[in-house]
Amino acid sequence: MSLTTQRSIARNIVLSSEAQLTVGEVMADAALTYRSRPETSAFAQWVGEYESDIAYAGKGKSTATESRLIAQSSTFGLNARLDDFLAGWAFAFCMGQENFTAGSGGAANTHVFNWKDTSDPAKLTNLYIEDSAGLKQKWSDMAVSQVVLSGADKGSVMMKVSGIGMGLKTKGAMATLPNLPTAQYLFGSDSIVSIGVVGAPVSMAPRVLSWEATFDHQMELFRAVGGGTQAYFIRQGAALNKLKLVILRDTSSDVNDWIAAQTALEIKIAVSSGAASLQIDYVNVNLPQATVGEQDKHVVDTIDLDQNSIKQPTGGGEAVTVTVQNTDAAYLVAA
Repeated sequence: MSLTTQRSIARNIVLSSEAQLTVGEVMADAALTYRSRPETSAFAQWVGEYESDIAYAGKGKSTATESRLIAQSSTFGLNARLDDFLAGWAFAFCMGQENFTAGSGGAANTHVFNWKDTSDPAKLTNLYIEDSAGLKQKWSDMAVSQVVLSGADKGSVMMKVSGIGMGLKTKGAMATLPNLPTAQYLFGSDSIVSIGVVGAPVSMAPRVLSWEATFDHQMELFRAVGGGTQAYFIRQGAALNKLKLVILRDTSSDVNDWIAAQTALEIKIAVSSGAASLQIDYVNVNLPQATVGEQDKHVVDTIDLDQNSIKQPTGGGEAVTVTVQNTDAAYLVAA
């Protein structure tokens, strides 16, 4: 007997910059334009919940005799090197709010992202995934719940996306796959992390060894009676921000002084690689503590910030703003 198995390297995943107009929408091929280069571990999963009679009497044995589907959903994960398109796509669908400015005279387009900090339905989109020659399908009603970016001294900034969906998938191949794009990757070695009093952050180069920024919209499926096995929609949860920095100690005591005085700080992460750029601005931060350790036999401070120490500016406003510059048009336009 012979067996042709499926190679994960041969899979294809195509994304769309556009948002669904309605729940359950299956987007046209023309709306799915970005053929991604994710790690081979990127999968979408259909999830079913069932009830059975295993806990009930009258069967004669302790095993179940019947079961039925009571709820369906889906999940997906996408790990990739961060490029110019993905930077905008991930923040658009996770944060949910974009202010777009088209560049003129050859200048890059500017996308400014903030949290849509409401319990409104999440922005949904389609994923097209070819798992094998015999399994090609569009996944509808997918929402980006969490984005984690990490930058180090070598290689691309890495992106991890986690998402959920409502379990709707439609079999069928795209007529033609988009060409692989000419991607502009954003490199960790191009990252400049600046820290200082609010309004005047100063570059910490070359002391910052690595950084990790987490954006979590805590998406959840909204279910109610009358909806059958499918959720009515995906609801946005509370917006959570986290930031981890590993900073090499020098002859100064700046980190310890900021912690002792509980100085109001601003932290900016700016990555410019080629014509693309990413800037993350935390406008009002207190450092709660630093964990002292070593890296390559040199002393480092590891700082972990969360929603308790990443705050709104005095007088109100956005605690975190993300700005992406690339050649792509606005995201979240209804397909």
